[in-house]
Amino acid sequence: MKDEYMYGPDLLVAPILYEGAVSREVYLPEGSLWTDARTGSIFEGGQTIHVEAPLSTIPVFLRDGKQSYLIGKI
Repeated sequence: MKDEYMYGPDLLVAPILYEGAVSREVYLPEGSLWTDARTGSIFEGGQTIHVEAPLSTIPVFLRDGKQSYLIGKI
């Protein structure tokens, strides 16, 4: 994906890039479980998901339970 990036080996960041957008599609790379850092929801990798992204948040996903102390703080 051109508009997602990894911040280190375990954080996937999917910023909102378009004015007025409140949700977006996020591709989660296969071979890992991904945890939504905002909600704690866990998703299997290798799929595209739709996430809500109000103005106050940036979608961030944690690989395989790493950095779990960030859940609810981003």
